[in-house]
Amino acid sequence: TFVMAGLGGFRGIVAEVLWFRVNTLQEEGRFMELVQLSDWITMLDPHAAEAWSYNAWNLAYNVSVVMLRPEDRLRWVQNGIALLRDKGLSFNPREARLYRELAWLYQNKVGDTLDDAHLTYKLTLAETMAPWLHEDGTVNDTPENRAHLAALRLDAARMAALEKRFGPLDWRIAESHAVYWAIQGVDYASDTERLMCRRGVYQPLILSLLRGRFTGDLARKQWRASGNLALAAATADYIAETNSEFPSKTILSVYSRYLCFAVAHSAKDGRTEQALALYERLMNVLPAHGTKPTLEDVVKGWEPANEDKP
Repeated sequence: TFVMAGLGGFRGIVAEVLWFRVNTLQEEGRFMELVQLSDWITMLDPHAAEAWSYNAWNLAYNVSVVMLRPEDRLRWVQNGIALLRDKGLSFNPREARLYRELAWLYQNKVGDTLDDAHLTYKLTLAETMAPWLHEDGTVNDTPENRAHLAALRLDAARMAALEKRFGPLDWRIAESHAVYWAIQGVDYASDTERLMCRRGVYQPLILSLLRGRFTGDLARKQWRASGNLALAAATADYIAETNSEFPSKTILSVYSRYLCFAVAHSAKDGRTEQALALYERLMNVLPAHGTKPTLEDVVKGWEPANEDKP
C-alpha cells in the first residue's frame, strides 16, 4: 500500500525492475518465489495484461506441477484461473487477451490430458457446476441458480445464449467454459487478436464433438465423456464465418478437415440427415477441379490433400 501511494509515476519503473528479477527467477526455476513478485507487478501496473497472463500461467503451470498431490495441484490451477477471472478482468474488462488466456487454461490445463492430475481438475469442475445445471449439463436458468453462477463469475443469460447459438453445451465440461470466455474476447478484439480469440472459440467446439458431454458418475468420482454431435452444424457455421472474416488457406484447411471429421462422426452416430448436410457443405468447399469423394469415402476417413494442415 505504501508503494502504491508513494511512488506515483515511478511505479512503472519499479515494475520494469521487478520484471528483470522475474526473468532471473524464471531461468533459475524458482517458481514459488515468482508468486509474490508477480503479484506486486500486477498491483504496480494493474492494466498491464502481460503481467496478469504471466502470473496466471506461472501459478497454473509452473507452481502446480511442483506439488505432488492432485488436490494441491488443483488449488494452484484454480488460483491461476481465479487470478485472471476475478482480478485481471476486473481491472481490464475490455482486454481481449485476458479472455483468451483464461479460455486456454480451461481448454488446455483442465480439458486436456497433459497433466497427471487432469482427472481431478475435470471432476472438480463437474462437481462445482452440476447443482446449477439440468441433467444433461445445460444451464438451469432460475433466479436462485443465477446467484450461485454469478459467484463463479458466470452469467446464466450468457450461458443460455451460447446454448441457443451453438447447441446444448454441457457446462460440466472444460471446453464449454473455454468457449464462454474466448467468445467474450472476440467482442473486444481486433486484427490478429480477434482471429486468435475466434480460434479460441472453434477449437474447443471441435473438441466438444469428441468429448463434449459428461457421461461419468460424480457420486463415484468416475470420469467419462462422450461426443456432443449436436454442436456440429453450428461449429461449421462459426469456422466458415472465421474464414470469411480472415480468409486464408490455413483456416480453409481447418474448415474442410473439420467437415470431413463431422461428416464421419455424424454418420457413425446415426445422424444421417446431419451427415448429408455437412457433406454438401464439404462439396462446396472443395476445389472444383479434381475428383471429389463420395459420402462413403468421407465416412471411411478420406481427407483433402492439403499441405496447410491445422
